[in-house]
Amino acid sequence: MLQPQTLLKLTEQMIEAAEKGAARYQEGKENNHSYDFYETIKPAVEENDSLAAHWAEGALEFIKARRPKYVHAEQIETAKDNFLELILQSYVHHIHKKRFKDITESVVYTLQTVKDEIASEDSQ
Repeated sequence: MLQPQTLLKLTEQMIEAAEKGAARYQEGKENNHSYDFYETIKPAVEENDSLAAHWAEGALEFIKARRPKYVHAEQIETAKDNFLELILQSYVHHIHKKRFKDITESVVYTLQTVKDEIASEDSQ
C-alpha cells in the first residue's frame, strides 16, 4: 500500500497536470495551436497515463483501508478516466469548451477531495 504522503504527492502532481492541461487547452483554442502527435502528445499521454494508474491504485487502497466518508471507488475510476481525457483534449481540442471545463472541474474536485481526506487522516 502507498504511504499517505506518497498518495498526497501523486494527487498534487495530478492537480498540477490538470491545471496545466486546462491552460494549454485554453491557449490552444484561442491561438488555434496544434501539436505534433509523436513528439508531444503521445509522450505526454503515456506519462500521465502512468501517473493516473499509480494514483488510482493508491487512492483505491486508501479508500479500502480508511473508508473516507466523501470519496468512493467509482469516483476514483471516473476521475482517472476523465483526467486522461482532459490531458488528451488539452492537446487536440476536439471537445466543446463547456464539456472540457466540466471534465476539468470534476477531476480537480475529486483530486482535492482525496487530498483533503489524506490531510484529515494525517491530522488525527
